[in-house]
Amino acid sequence: MTAIKNLKGVLLLTCLLLTGVRCKKDAEFMYSRLGHSTILPCTKLVSSDCSLIFWTFYKGGQVLYNLVNEGQVNADSDKASRMSITSNCFLSISDLRVEDAGSYVCLKQGDAITDVYLSLLTITSLSTITNLQPGGNLTLNCVLFTFYDAGSCKYSSGFNLNWANEDGTMLLKDSRYELIGHTRCNITLITHLQSDDNNRKWRCQVTTQENNRAAFLDFTSTFLFENHPTDQSVIPSAATDCPVHLPISRIALCVALPVMVIIVGFFTRRGNQRRAKASAADIQLQEMNC
Repeated sequence: MTAIKNLKGVLLLTCLLLTGVRCKKDAEFMYSRLGHSTILPCTKLVSSDCSLIFWTFYKGGQVLYNLVNEGQVNADSDKASRMSITSNCFLSISDLRVEDAGSYVCLKQGDAITDVYLSLLTITSLSTITNLQPGGNLTLNCVLFTFYDAGSCKYSSGFNLNWANEDGTMLLKDSRYELIGHTRCNITLITHLQSDDNNRKWRCQVTTQENNRAAFLDFTSTFLFENHPTDQSVIPSAATDCPVHLPISRIALCVALPVMVIIVGFFTRRGNQRRAKASAADIQLQEMNC
């Protein structure tokens, strides 16, 4: 019996690693985003009895651990708190993380039914806050963490990674857009920002060979430092004058500063008067003593 179990394990691993070998199981390629949730399907189930179902996780072609045993989440798994089994024996995973990218196998009584290859999408901004303004450069790196090796797409096929507008249309060829380090699973976009790019969304998306949008992720470029044009026709009458278009906080500051100056001047003047009176009294006392 031990030899038979070992043989089954070898055959299962061979099905996962070798290309061109046809195994009697379905293959599902799924794409999601970091921090989101996903449900991995287990297809061709004749019975809804989940007590016959196992789920196993593979990473880089190596068996890591069993996630589900006889329909129950393995409490020893580091994903246990984020996993659950649906009524149709699908595997639900929440709060997706980089380490969740990999190959999941649904088995029924030891026989593999479905391979699910899960890849996860993420965007990282390489620009500082001061770059986010007209004339600055926005650098965004988009990586697809694949089921085998993040960013390299080894043994991955059937999809493309690209940058697009918010509505999913491809970015038009423009001198202010530049792609660097462009691979199928790792693309970096550099954009020379303009004033109308404030609060604009930049989309990295995965499309399949059937031109279906499998997944996408947006990044919003919000300008925190923006040089507003000044109106040369408005000339302040004094240093304390405040243009009406300033925010309330600045208007309050402009009002508070003169008040503070007046208060300080008032108390300084009173102090000077008291010191002058005291000096005069001392002089009179000295004259009387003489």
